[in-house]
Amino acid sequence: MTTVINGFKMGHSTTVMCTSAITEIVVAISSSASSINFSKAFDRVNHWKLFSLLLDDGIESCFVKLFAFWYSNQTVCVLWQNTVSEHFLVGNGTRQGGILSPYLFTKYVRDLVRSISVCNIAGLPLNIVAYADDMLLLAPSWQAMQELLYILDSHRHDIDIACNTNKTVCMVLLQALRKERVVAIEFPCFTLGGVELKFVLQFRHLGHILSNSLNDDDDIQVALLWQRDRATRLSVEILQLQNIPFEY
Repeated sequence: MTTVINGFKMGHSTTVMCTSAITEIVVAISSSASSINFSKAFDRVNHWKLFSLLLDDGIESCFVKLFAFWYSNQTVCVLWQNTVSEHFLVGNGTRQGGILSPYLFTKYVRDLVRSISVCNIAGLPLNIVAYADDMLLLAPSWQAMQELLYILDSHRHDIDIACNTNKTVCMVLLQALRKERVVAIEFPCFTLGGVELKFVLQFRHLGHILSNSLNDDDDIQVALLWQRDRATRLSVEILQLQNIPFEY
């Protein structure tokens, strides 16, 4: 299991990984960041490619056969209003809510992540922060970022995963602009699969807001609003139990 993918591990929460991303941006003096959005990544897992990867990793064939039987015979149905469809086989994707699904997905995208992480700075993989299907690319220059996007685009086809170019965005960091004395509009557009990506001033990553100034104010404000809303809901529930009217 690659150490670059940090999802579903003890001590590797989304908050820890966002902090790690900001730290790596500062340490590596990155000039650009790209938030990669995969389209229904868990649902597009090719079962037979997954089983081949498990065998390549030395997983005993008896367990792989068990997975193959399990996934080859799973059926689902659709409930719409009061009508239930006929059951049908599912030919791809990991089981939603399954305890093994995060592990299997991490195995599935391992080679893609490794292909990007081999491009490193002083031997350290500072150019990617991966948490399940949420990936953040970091690069010290425009050319380096574009090269990472080329590598991503090349390897994603190998595992039948699609990128949502409407939600995949890029951000030029202010520390790079100050250092190089350039502005964002002077950067050529990054492309992924021949599609130009949008430049933004901030984006959400793992539920947190990352801005081009590396300022935490917006993220802290969102967290405070969430805590206030949570406290209000809790107060309402307590007062309802005591049959006391509550005014917002």
